[in-house]
Amino acid sequence: MDGETKQTSSTTEVDATTAALARAFDSAWERFIAIEGSRVETDDNRKRLAARIVALSRGGETDEDTLAQSALIHLCVLEEAARLGSKLKTTTATTTPAPAASGETASHAFSPAVVAAMSDALERCMEALPLQTPSSVLQFLSDHILEDASRGEHDPQRLSEAALEALRTR
Repeated sequence: MDGETKQTSSTTEVDATTAALARAFDSAWERFIAIEGSRVETDDNRKRLAARIVALSRGGETDEDTLAQSALIHLCVLEEAARLGSKLKTTTATTTPAPAASGETASHAFSPAVVAAMSDALERCMEALPLQTPSSVLQFLSDHILEDASRGEHDPQRLSEAALEALRTR
């Protein structure tokens, strides 16, 4: 094979990969909007989705459906984490909780920075797990991250490590 033929073949492979990633993105994005509604049509969500698909692809995943499904689950989990943070913030703002008894966790309002830290922690957990992680595991991790954040831990690395350790020992 001469140099020109090799370059054409390489360019064709890159074009095919780019097209597959674009189709996976479009498929996941359409389903995400159908599930969550138009309020989630943001540039941040588009960037998160694209980044997840690229990361999965770099990790060796080539199947478009698997890329789309895994990225969709990732984005839905992040949206749920943001929703939980907002719900707790609203609940805390509208009620005056009684002081927590010793050993109990009081409800907390989460700042946007803490919600971002929880989302980052969940992303780190998902990166450490296989692509086909059951939703019950993702819910367990989300709950654990939320619980630790409500106790005052706001470092994404420590939140994710604690959640993964809790998953290993459950």
